[in-house]
Amino acid sequence: MKFSHYANNEEPAFDVFTKCHEIVFKDSDGNTEYLDRLSEEAKLVYLIWCFDGEIHNGGFDQLFFNSLGNHCEEILKYLKLINANKSIELLQKSIKWFPNNLPPSNRAKRQILVLALEDNEEYQDEMEELDSIFYEYEDNLAELLNKYVKSNSQANINV
Repeated sequence: MKFSHYANNEEPAFDVFTKCHEIVFKDSDGNTEYLDRLSEEAKLVYLIWCFDGEIHNGGFDQLFFNSLGNHCEEILKYLKLINANKSIELLQKSIKWFPNNLPPSNRAKRQILVLALEDNEEYQDEMEELDSIFYEYEDNLAELLNKYVKSNSQANINV
């Protein structure tokens, strides 16, 4: 299936995301995502949609604590591809708290680091500030993803 199947819908990115979600969790235990089933273009839509949801539901702290934090490097790359400049800036500021300015892709290791920052007032204040700036939604990620889906209508969803 191609993006073109959804490109003329009212919310094409949401429809692509929904299809991606179905694909990555098919025959899963409910926790395991099979992202390797998605094309690179579909993975971009899926991960950025999830990123947007994580931040809106619990902020950057939640992103790092949950499994999506395994994909921060990819998310940063994808944000650059859709020119989500404010989101790039905020994500880069949030990940500076980790060794090598990147959270570990291993969730358990990352959670240990996040928990160690729990009592760090400077970290908490910065995460709260970054969350607040993100909530202003200078980068309308849904709209940027809608444009991406429309402009990449020949992209496949799955590999």
